[in-house]
Amino acid sequence: MKKSRDLFWSRLDITIYSEKINEEIIENCFEEAIKFEKKYSRFIKWNYLYNLNKEKSSQIDWELFSIIELCKKVSDLTNWYFDITILPFLENIWYGIEKEKQDENIWYKNIEIINDYIYLKNWVSIDLWAVWKWYIIDKIYNIISKNYDNFIINFGWDIRVKGKHTIYLEDPLDDKKIIWEIELENISIASSSPNKRKTIKWHHLINPKNKNSQSDKLALFVTHRLSSFSDIFSTALFVTPLEESIKVLWKINWLEWLIIDKNWSIYKSNNFNCKLNII
Repeated sequence: MKKSRDLFWSRLDITIYSEKINEEIIENCFEEAIKFEKKYSRFIKWNYLYNLNKEKSSQIDWELFSIIELCKKVSDLTNWYFDITILPFLENIWYGIEKEKQDENIWYKNIEIINDYIYLKNWVSIDLWAVWKWYIIDKIYNIISKNYDNFIINFGWDIRVKGKHTIYLEDPLDDKKIIWEIELENISIASSSPNKRKTIKWHHLINPKNKNSQSDKLALFVTHRLSSFSDIFSTALFVTPLEESIKVLWKINWLEWLIIDKNWSIYKSNNFNCKLNII
């Protein structure tokens, strides 16, 4: 059984391989995703995130606390090539909802959490667009895995599976073509490529240091048991220059990865834990 819902400008597919399906469980998964979108999407005015960015402080809940802490650690690991305070720049290249030009104050260390409150110092604003899918995928996985042991969660080609499944991945330059076949077992895979979101400066994967779209890669794939890690690192290391991203990846022995650069050269970890074949 496969159920789908359009969310966050993307598509969430839940496929469960079982003779008996409790549709109430599936609906609960979609409701959790919708709840998160309504609260944290930067494309919805007057929600929690919008008001936080306007007021620069708010009481914080546990889920936002955990997301922010992970994002800041990834920013440290990538030497600031990943930064969720890049929102004003995205707005200024028309990848947002504001009509007036925003002050481009970008620096993730201006996010402070003290006791139960979050503070955005020096007028920074945050964007959770780069990390929202992994949180939802892992949350849905925990709900479904209590009742089923063979399923696929696919949220805009960020995927987590329980059981063994063959996944087909698209050409990074043409999403109508399939070029990879990967066998996954009890793992997640995430990818970043420039063909999904277009802006007036080519695409949405922005290097915060030079404020340009990162153009030295065609695609980057990361696998890990949790979508929390595969998704955030696929984005963070795509916006990091190629040589630097490879250095970071070699230091992280709990991620497996594959990079296709702009010339179609391939770099990968020694133990990339999926069977990979060019079709």
